[in-house]
Amino acid sequence: MKSHPGKYSYKQKAFTLLEVLVAFAVLTMGLATIIKVAGSQALQLAYLKDKTIALWVANNKVNEIQLADWPGTGTSSGHEFMADEEWRWKLKVSNTADKDLRRLEVEVNRVNEKGEPVVRFIAFTGKRTKKNTAP
Repeated sequence: MKSHPGKYSYKQKAFTLLEVLVAFAVLTMGLATIIKVAGSQALQLAYLKDKTIALWVANNKVNEIQLADWPGTGTSSGHEFMADEEWRWKLKVSNTADKDLRRLEVEVNRVNEKGEPVVRFIAFTGKRTKKNTAP
Protein backbone atom coordinates (compact mmCIF):
# COMPACT_ATOMS: atom_id res chain seq x y z
CA MET A 1 0.00 0.00 0.00
CA LYS A 2 1.37 3.31 -0.99
CA SER A 3 1.22 6.24 1.33
CA HIS A 4 -0.43 9.31 -0.01
CA PRO A 5 0.88 12.73 0.63
CA GLY A 6 -1.09 14.50 3.31
CA LYS A 7 -2.27 11.24 4.91
CA TYR A 8 -0.52 9.81 7.89
CA SER A 9 0.82 6.32 7.70
CA TYR A 10 1.53 5.33 11.32
CA LYS A 11 3.61 2.26 12.14
CA GLN A 12 4.39 1.77 15.82
CA LYS A 13 8.14 1.33 16.33
CA ALA A 14 8.30 1.85 20.12
CA PHE A 15 6.27 1.52 23.31
CA THR A 16 3.96 4.30 24.34
CA LEU A 17 4.57 6.19 27.56
CA LEU A 18 1.57 4.51 29.17
CA GLU A 19 2.89 1.05 28.33
CA VAL A 20 6.30 1.90 29.79
CA LEU A 21 4.72 3.26 32.99
CA VAL A 22 2.58 0.14 33.43
CA ALA A 23 5.63 -2.07 32.89
CA PHE A 24 7.60 -0.11 35.51
CA ALA A 25 4.71 -0.37 37.97
CA VAL A 26 4.53 -4.14 37.55
CA LEU A 27 8.31 -4.44 37.83
CA THR A 28 8.35 -2.27 40.97
CA MET A 29 5.66 -4.39 42.66
CA GLY A 30 7.54 -7.57 41.80
CA LEU A 31 10.85 -6.25 43.11
CA ALA A 32 9.20 -4.96 46.30
CA THR A 33 7.78 -8.43 46.94
CA ILE A 34 11.17 -10.06 46.35
CA ILE A 35 12.86 -7.62 48.76
CA LYS A 36 10.19 -8.24 51.41
CA VAL A 37 10.58 -12.01 51.14
CA ALA A 38 14.39 -11.76 51.24
CA GLY A 39 14.22 -9.61 54.38
CA SER A 40 11.87 -12.06 56.04
CA GLN A 41 14.18 -14.95 55.16
CA ALA A 42 17.16 -13.09 56.64
CA LEU A 43 15.28 -12.62 59.92
CA GLN A 44 14.31 -16.29 59.99
CA LEU A 45 17.91 -17.28 59.36
CA ALA A 46 19.14 -15.18 62.30
CA TYR A 47 16.41 -16.65 64.54
CA LEU A 48 17.31 -20.22 63.58
CA LYS A 49 21.02 -19.53 64.11
CA ASP A 50 20.35 -18.24 67.64
CA LYS A 51 18.05 -21.16 68.39
CA THR A 52 20.66 -23.68 67.20
CA ILE A 53 23.51 -22.16 69.20
CA ALA A 54 21.35 -21.88 72.32
CA LEU A 55 20.36 -25.53 71.92
CA TRP A 56 24.06 -26.49 71.77
CA VAL A 57 24.67 -24.60 75.02
CA ALA A 58 21.74 -26.38 76.70
CA ASN A 59 22.84 -29.75 75.35
CA ASN A 60 26.40 -29.20 76.61
CA LYS A 61 25.10 -28.36 80.09
CA VAL A 62 22.89 -31.45 80.20
CA ASN A 63 25.79 -33.64 79.06
CA GLU A 64 28.03 -32.18 81.78
CA ILE A 65 25.42 -33.05 84.42
CA GLN A 66 24.83 -36.53 83.03
CA LEU A 67 28.56 -37.30 83.01
CA ALA A 68 29.09 -36.01 86.55
CA ASP A 69 27.94 -37.55 89.80
CA TRP A 70 24.28 -37.77 90.78
CA PRO A 71 23.01 -34.15 90.74
CA GLY A 72 21.34 -32.57 93.74
CA THR A 73 18.03 -30.79 93.32
CA GLY A 74 17.88 -27.01 93.01
CA THR A 75 18.76 -24.29 90.56
CA SER A 76 22.04 -22.94 89.27
CA SER A 77 23.05 -20.52 86.57
CA GLY A 78 26.09 -19.46 84.64
CA HIS A 79 27.55 -18.15 81.42
CA GLU A 80 29.10 -19.90 78.47
CA PHE A 81 30.76 -18.75 75.27
CA MET A 82 29.59 -20.41 72.08
CA ALA A 83 30.11 -19.22 68.49
CA ASP A 84 31.83 -15.99 69.62
CA GLU A 85 28.83 -15.00 71.73
CA GLU A 86 28.12 -15.14 75.44
CA TRP A 87 25.06 -17.08 76.56
CA ARG A 88 23.38 -17.25 79.97
CA TRP A 89 22.00 -20.58 81.13
CA LYS A 90 19.79 -21.48 84.07
CA LEU A 91 19.54 -25.09 85.24
CA LYS A 92 16.76 -26.47 87.42
CA VAL A 93 17.18 -30.02 88.75
CA SER A 94 14.08 -31.58 90.28
CA ASN A 95 12.88 -34.95 91.53
CA THR A 96 10.54 -37.21 89.58
CA ALA A 97 8.16 -39.95 90.65
CA ASP A 98 11.04 -42.39 90.22
CA LYS A 99 13.61 -41.90 92.99
CA ASP A 100 16.44 -42.90 90.62
CA LEU A 101 15.56 -40.31 87.99
CA ARG A 102 16.05 -36.51 87.98
CA ARG A 103 14.50 -33.93 85.67
CA LEU A 104 16.88 -31.36 84.17
CA GLU A 105 15.43 -28.14 82.74
CA VAL A 106 17.85 -25.75 81.06
CA GLU A 107 16.86 -22.29 79.85
CA VAL A 108 19.31 -20.43 77.60
CA ASN A 109 19.29 -16.79 76.57
CA ARG A 110 21.77 -14.20 75.36
CA VAL A 111 23.58 -12.50 78.23
CA ASN A 112 22.04 -9.06 77.78
CA GLU A 113 18.51 -10.15 76.89
CA LYS A 114 15.57 -10.40 79.26
CA GLY A 115 12.28 -12.18 78.80
CA GLU A 116 11.57 -15.57 77.32
CA PRO A 117 14.58 -17.83 76.83
CA VAL A 118 15.74 -18.63 73.31
CA VAL A 119 15.67 -22.34 74.24
CA ARG A 120 14.02 -24.32 77.04
CA PHE A 121 15.49 -27.83 77.03
CA ILE A 122 14.24 -30.67 79.25
CA ALA A 123 16.15 -33.88 79.81
CA PHE A 124 16.37 -36.65 82.40
CA THR A 125 19.28 -38.35 84.08
CA GLY A 126 19.32 -41.58 86.00
CA LYS A 127 21.31 -42.73 88.98
CA ARG A 128 24.28 -44.79 87.96
CA THR A 129 24.54 -48.35 89.16
CA LYS A 130 27.89 -49.86 90.01
CA LYS A 131 28.95 -52.37 87.43
CA ASN A 132 30.82 -55.50 88.30
CA THR A 133 34.18 -55.49 86.61
CA ALA A 134 35.43 -58.77 85.24
CA PRO A 135 39.01 -59.81 86.08
